[in-house]
Formats: sequence, C-alpha cells, structure tokens
Amino acid sequence: MKFLKFILAVFDRIAYALVAFLMGAMGVVAFAAVFYRFVLHDPIPWSEEAARYMMAWVTFLGAGYAMGKGRHIGVTMFVEKLPEVLRRKVTFAAEIIIMVFLAAVTVQGIKLMVSLWSQTSPAMDFPMWIPYLAIPVGSVYMFLHLLFLVLSRSSQSLSTADLELEAALKGKEGAGK
Repeated sequence: MKFLKFILAVFDRIAYALVAFLMGAMGVVAFAAVFYRFVLHDPIPWSEEAARYMMAWVTFLGAGYAMGKGRHIGVTMFVEKLPEVLRRKVTFAAEIIIMVFLAAVTVQGIKLMVSLWSQTSPAMDFPMWIPYLAIPVGSVYMFLHLLFLVLSRSSQSLSTADLELEAALKGKEGAGK
C-alpha cells in the first residue's frame, strides 16, 4: 500500500508538471499559429497537429490527476438517497466496473499504439505511437488511483470493523460480570 502511494505521488508530480507545461505550450502554439496566419499571412503547417497531440496528453494525464483528487463528476443524486450499507456496495461495484473498463482501455490502447508503431504524422513527421501512448498511460494512471482508493477504503473499513468487534466483545465481557 505504501509503495502504491509512493508511485501515485511520483505520478501526480510528473502529471501536474506535464499538464502545466503542455497547456502553456498549446497556448503558445495556438497564439503563434493565429499570429502567423492572420498577421504574417504565412500559416504554420504543424501547429494544429501539435496542439491536438498535446491536448490528448493533457486530457489523459489530467483525467488521472483528477481521479486522484476526487474531482471527476458523478451523478450522486440517486446514490445519496440509498441507505449507507447499500450506498457503499453500489459505490464499490461502480469502482470495480470502472477499473475493468480502464483495464480494457489500457489493453486496446496498447494494441492501437503497437499497430501504429511505424506510422508518422502527416505535418510533423512525428511517430504516431507517442500521441497514442497517452491512452494506456492515462488509463493505468486512473486505474492505479482507483485501486488505491478501493484498497484504502477496504483496509479502513476492516480496521473499523475490528474496533467495533473489539468494543462489542468488551461490552459482553462487562455484562457477564
């Protein structure tokens, strides 16, 4: 558990820095593209492609970072009306389903990346596996955050159950005297 927490902390720092850098770079590229196209009348042929690939990385890394911070949106209107025990079970089931989905996205992302290994982008002559690498990296990142959440919640509930059991046993011992 500590190792997973450490890995996620490193991943979070890298993702945060990369997202910040890529967002800034996208802004610079977009500004330069507009300036060159409309002021200098000499468009930059690779600008749209570069911005698109940076946006893919920002999206997947940002989604993983948001997962770790609990910032993903969710429809909780119905779940909040459930009794506590059922709410925990529904939340756990949803998290498991999302983890299975992320595992499938990771596998398919790797397959897609491998199938495009020798292809290059049209404007930049950039290897296409690099933009598509964002899919499995982001999916694994989200999966690990969910795994940590599920494991920490289950270990917390186990320790709470142990305390409750211990308190109940002490109560019975005191009642028998």
